[in-house]
This record gives sequence, C-alpha cells and structure tokens, in this order.
Amino acid sequence: MVGVGTFPFGWVRSMEGDNWQIIWDPKTEAVFAKGASSGKVIQVGKSSTWEDAKVLADNIIEHPESLLSKLSEGSG
Repeated sequence: MVGVGTFPFGWVRSMEGDNWQIIWDPKTEAVFAKGASSGKVIQVGKSSTWEDAKVLADNIIEHPESLLSKLSEGSG
C-alpha cells in the first residue's frame, strides 16, 4: 500500500505499542496510519487533495484518540 508517490505527514508516537506514521496516497486518495514496528496499515480517511489530507493528518496528530478508535475498529 505504501509506495512511490505517497506523502508522509508526521507521527503519532507510542500508541498501542507502536509508532504510527500518517501517510496520504494521492493515487487512491487514502489517508492511512502505518505502524513502524508492526507494519500494520489502518485507513483513517480519504482526501482528493494534498491540502485536505494535511488537515486530516494534522488533526489526527493533534488528537491521537481519533487514531485509537480506528485501531480498535481494525483489531476486531
């Protein structure tokens, strides 16, 4: 899923035993979190523009509890 042409926006650190990089893929318009240790990938949103993806990523980084809820959904 992570490949050439993706845009990393930052990190949510020490959540659920991992550090999560927030990334946008303009080809699929997916915004996702990728665990640095686990390699697990969780889609956290969609965005058709870089600017909107940046706003979404900044919101997740500033309010990591929103990522925690997505991680909980993905583990079931």
